[in-house]
Amino acid sequence: MSEALSIIFASSEVDGFSKSGGLADVARALPLHLKSLCHDVRIVTPFYRLIPEKHKTSTIIPSLGVPMGSEEIWCTVRHKDLEGNVDGKTISVPVYFIEHKHHFFRHGYYGDGSQAYPDNASRFGFFSKAVLQICRALDWTPDIFHSNDWHTALVPFYLKQTQLENADFIKSRSVLTIHNAGYQGGAPGIFRHSLGIPLENFVLEMFEDYGHLNLLKGGINFADQVNTVSPGYAEELRTPLGSHGLHETYLRKGKNFSGILNGCDYDEWNPETDPHLPANFSAKDLAGKKECKQELQRLYGLPESSSIPIIGMVSRLTMQKGFDHLIPAMRGILRMDVQVVVLGSGEPWIANAFDQLQKEFSDKLGWYNGYNNELAHLIEAGSDMFLMPSLYEPCGLNQMYSLRYGTLPIVRRVGGLKDTVLQYDESTGKGNGFIFNDPTSASVNNTVSWAVNTFYERPEHFRKMVKAAMKQRFTWKTAAKKYVALYQKSLN
Repeated sequence: MSEALSIIFASSEVDGFSKSGGLADVARALPLHLKSLCHDVRIVTPFYRLIPEKHKTSTIIPSLGVPMGSEEIWCTVRHKDLEGNVDGKTISVPVYFIEHKHHFFRHGYYGDGSQAYPDNASRFGFFSKAVLQICRALDWTPDIFHSNDWHTALVPFYLKQTQLENADFIKSRSVLTIHNAGYQGGAPGIFRHSLGIPLENFVLEMFEDYGHLNLLKGGINFADQVNTVSPGYAEELRTPLGSHGLHETYLRKGKNFSGILNGCDYDEWNPETDPHLPANFSAKDLAGKKECKQELQRLYGLPESSSIPIIGMVSRLTMQKGFDHLIPAMRGILRMDVQVVVLGSGEPWIANAFDQLQKEFSDKLGWYNGYNNELAHLIEAGSDMFLMPSLYEPCGLNQMYSLRYGTLPIVRRVGGLKDTVLQYDESTGKGNGFIFNDPTSASVNNTVSWAVNTFYERPEHFRKMVKAAMKQRFTWKTAAKKYVALYQKSLN
């Protein structure tokens, strides 16, 4: 085993305390698995308004001063252990919460539901600086400062500033993980004063972006190592088409930019033990999957038949998830001999489109506007196929869940989807899903038709793929070991 490292893990959300997306899942799973490998890992996250309503925390630093520009902002640091199960053992990781009522006691994490908070740069710049201040107050020097997405992208910058000014953290290194490069933390250039970003750093190669600040861009420049959440997404970010405007920034990192595939929580997503299902099942005995399908049809008010394939979707209703090209294809899909069940919330125009489609195809489309965890598990278990037509997908988790539940993914060849789904080979029956390339309605329609025809016309191939899919594993233990290697690379 490699030498134990000390790691401070900074994230704007952590599952169990705060969550709006996949970042929270990673911020829970990765530290737990790093701790299971005997590393000293500690999490720092904001103390949002809803956290004290659900969790009892203790104060460990009553008053912490955080220098920001020409002023010092004071906050409180609270503590509670995050507990989780890894390989049958209970693992605990300390979580430090930054309590500052003005910045974090709001109705949303990043916005009020209609627009982002205009002072987000100040809020999360303060949070990033507080990460270093906590370590000083605890008299603890981490080997690695691990930041995540634009919210903590200033941590590498503040670390480099500190190392230029004094011996604090002189041997520490920084890693920045990008979970979704489409969100970059843009802000008016005037914010550089309160964030303590000197004019010489407000240049094109660092923080400047068309006269504005770009926090993610600056963080990439100052981090010792940068990675994203799949090798496929790392490839795309190096291209003009897939980089969200920052391909030159990624290219400049050279060998210090890489992709590490996220893991999947197989304790939570396991058809053999899933408590949310009416019946459990395995690759050796799929009888329970038929019961799940029947229950799914009953809940959505669809005709109950095991012979009709169900295509499931659990998704945020956003452009990123491919709805621009899916919605125009839906009528063609619903005219096939299939049923479709959808669970999601997001942009009103997408929800309205599903409302209208459900009126037209009430016996074929089941649609739930919102999120329901129990229903999400049932959709994964009871569907025959799972549709993810994403415009871009940094890693993706639902295709991993689908594979484990024997529900064959239909995906676009992007990001983590192409790293986890293997194309069906008609000549051999090998593969575990159906993949298309172009972000067009015709491509979605044609690939869904191909999958449906395979279900009806080549059932032996379909069954073979189901068995292969259920054997796939993408574990957090594997991912954690790769992160340790990345940490060690930054220290060498």
